[in-house]
Amino acid sequence: MLRWENHSVAWPDRRRGIQCVTHEVAHLLLLHTQERRAETTKCTRETEAEAVAFVICEATGLKAQNSVDYIHLYSGNKETLAASLECVQRTSAEILAAIISTQSTQ
Repeated sequence: MLRWENHSVAWPDRRRGIQCVTHEVAHLLLLHTQERRAETTKCTRETEAEAVAFVICEATGLKAQNSVDYIHLYSGNKETLAASLECVQRTSAEILAAIISTQSTQ
């Protein structure tokens, strides 16, 4: 279980845990807690965060689980994803660059 401030996240396995943490980090990087929150819907925010988690998991060799179902849970679809593609690509690139940077300094 991951805990910070007054929040906690639990997951059944390590792979799912990495996907969950990546999803939550994506919310922060996508500014879903600040200025963009007022201008986006819950559907858009969840679609973007889960799409970023999917990209990161797949790019790092982890099989993303249930991303399509999660996006559908919030009524996301291909139109929602297409409208958010630039944000998803930018945020995914930022996270991947951080992963690569960390690996090269080890």
